[in-house]
Amino acid sequence: MKKWIEKWFGTKSEDDLNSENMTITQSKDIDYAQKQVEDFSTFEDEIEVIIVSDNHEAKEGLASILEEHPDADHYFHCGDSNLDSSMDIMQRFITVKGNTDYTFDYKDKERLALASGDYVLVTHGHLYSVNRGTRGLVEMENFSMFEAMYRKQKPAKTTIIMYGHTHIVDVKMEEKVLVINPGSVALPRGGSSTRTYARLVITPAFYDVEIKNARDHSIVQTFQFPRELHQLDQAQG
Repeated sequence: MKKWIEKWFGTKSEDDLNSENMTITQSKDIDYAQKQVEDFSTFEDEIEVIIVSDNHEAKEGLASILEEHPDADHYFHCGDSNLDSSMDIMQRFITVKGNTDYTFDYKDKERLALASGDYVLVTHGHLYSVNRGTRGLVEMENFSMFEAMYRKQKPAKTTIIMYGHTHIVDVKMEEKVLVINPGSVALPRGGSSTRTYARLVITPAFYDVEIKNARDHSIVQTFQFPRELHQLDQAQG
C-alpha cells in the first residue's frame, strides 16, 4: 500500500491563488486533504523516497540511481536537471524548475503535496535565498501558496521541505520541519568532492535519511528524526 502521496496540488498562478472564488475541484482537493490528515492513524507502512538535485545535464548519475532503487515509492528532482522534461529518465521524477532550467518546459517552481500526516514542499530554493540559509524556507508566512489553498481551514503546517541549488548536503530538523538538500548528483560544492543524493524512509515513528554516494551508492551519512512532534501538532491542531 503506497499511502504517501495520494494527491498533488500543482502550482497555480498568483491570481488564481488569491481569487475569492475557489473552483469545485480545488474545494474537493481541500476536503480530500483534510480527510487524509484525519486518516493519518491508518498509516502503517514504510515509504521509500529518492531525492536528487542539480545534475546539470549529466544523465548517467540519474540512471544509476534509478537502477539502484527501482522500487522506491516516489522520486523527486529538486531542479537544475538541464534536461528536457519529456525524456524518459525525467519522466520518472516529480520535478520542479531550477534557476538554470529556464530553456526547458518545467512548469512548476514549487510543488505542494499532502503526505500521510505530512505536508511536503518541493522547490529548487533560489527563490528563498538558500545560499544564505534556510530560514526563508521554513517560515510559513512566506508560503502564500499554502495560505491561499487552505485559507478556509487552519493553515497547513509543512513538515518536510526538499530543496537544492546550493549543491551542498543539508539535512536537519528546523522549527519542527524536516529540511533535506540531497547535494548535487554531478557538481558537489562546499569542500566536498562526493556526488550525492538522498534516500528518505518514512515510517509511522521516524524519518530515516541516508545521504548516498551517487557513484557507488555507498552511504555517506545517516540521520534519524522522530515523527512524534508532527503527530502531536496535528492532533492538537
